[in-house]
Amino acid sequence: MVALSGAHTIGKARCTTFSARIASVGVGVSAGSSANKDMGFLQSLQQLCAGSAAGSALAHLDLATPATFDNQYYINLLSGDGLLPSDQALASSPAGATEDVAALVADYAFDAALFFDDFAASMLRMGRLAPGGGRAAGEVRRNCRVVN
Repeated sequence: MVALSGAHTIGKARCTTFSARIASVGVGVSAGSSANKDMGFLQSLQQLCAGSAAGSALAHLDLATPATFDNQYYINLLSGDGLLPSDQALASSPAGATEDVAALVADYAFDAALFFDDFAASMLRMGRLAPGGGRAAGEVRRNCRVVN
């Protein structure tokens, strides 16, 4: 899943999907604290979303290289600039986790070839998965939100 999350190096998300990341901007953060390192990033997101109707504005999942499939997503996570809360959580996996997720994020940030290899292998494995939900056959949805 950590490798597949790297697909977030391309794409955009609506403000409503990352509102939890920006809800606490400026609350309880003192100058010089470790949580302050991503304040500029979060404040820019807050400004983007404040001007949009019903959270409809879009932000790039990867601000540094939004149109390039690369390992910048993981570099962003290490610097606290992951857009989605679930993405940013990957950079701080709890101690004793089954797999050291945070270490894998760091590995991918520093070794693009490792990320590319693991991503390709993960995509192939995912493609071999049988359809879920007890259905005999899957379906390609015309609209991802609605069953055909």
